[in-house]
Amino acid sequence: MKALRRALARLTLVTGLVVAVPTASVHPATISLTTTGTAKAVDAGADVVWVLALGSEAAPGVDVTQGLTDAMQLIGVNPGTGRAVAIGLPRDLYVALPDGRARINTALREEGPDGVAGVVDELVGITPDVVLVTGSDGFLSMLGVVGDVRVESPLTFTTDEGGVQVRSGGNTFDAPQALDYARTRDNLPAGSDFERVANHQRLLLGVLERLRAAEDEEGFMEGAALAALGGLSTDMSPAAVYRLLQALTAVDPERTAGCIIGGTFGVEFGAAVVYPDEAQARAIGDDARDDARLQGGCRDGSG
Repeated sequence: MKALRRALARLTLVTGLVVAVPTASVHPATISLTTTGTAKAVDAGADVVWVLALGSEAAPGVDVTQGLTDAMQLIGVNPGTGRAVAIGLPRDLYVALPDGRARINTALREEGPDGVAGVVDELVGITPDVVLVTGSDGFLSMLGVVGDVRVESPLTFTTDEGGVQVRSGGNTFDAPQALDYARTRDNLPAGSDFERVANHQRLLLGVLERLRAAEDEEGFMEGAALAALGGLSTDMSPAAVYRLLQALTAVDPERTAGCIIGGTFGVEFGAAVVYPDEAQARAIGDDARDDARLQGGCRDGSG
């Protein structure tokens, strides 16, 4: 039971923090963990487990799956090697939905967890095993338990809210500062959601490193669980949840990689969109699908 509490605390903390969205609610965290059509692969202990982590903008008291998803990460974990990869999907990607093309951040609200998993599969070629949806209600309480998090930033900027000075190099954030960091877009050097998605991945890595360092601290994981799990809802059996959590908590921060799906900017119906680089998305998916590695890099011209 102690091992399960620790694993569950790590999952909700890591994925919940990385997909935090801009709301200041202080209510207990609301988290939905649901299976897709490939759930039996998780139950059988698949070599690579894929989790689609979504940050919902649903208002407090509203079903978390009914919100827009302005933060999206497809996370693959190979528990046998400790490797993990995060594939970031900017919210403005213009994709095909059953009722027509729209920005990808509407997919959860319009199609539900299975529907958004299908949209991601169509784009990247990887079907998530589970979909994790969180609001930001528990962000401050969870990170308050984790403690200060160190984030390496290549950018210098001031957060949109809170006036946090982020410098190029190492930064240490308490809970409110980390929230401001995760929410910031307008004050980033290019004012781009691509930059914000990359910041989410940097914050994820910082949380992983902090959790690893604090794993043996007396009462740490138990306190994290109490802070994080009040609103958890799942359709998975306890045994399947346990196996999934073991896989997700096997990640070695030194063996992680991250990429972001790119594209070109455009306008549809008066709204800014990004037409996704479908060739890049498929190439990344083909590369990472079976081993959570990116041997070919991000294929975005960055090296």
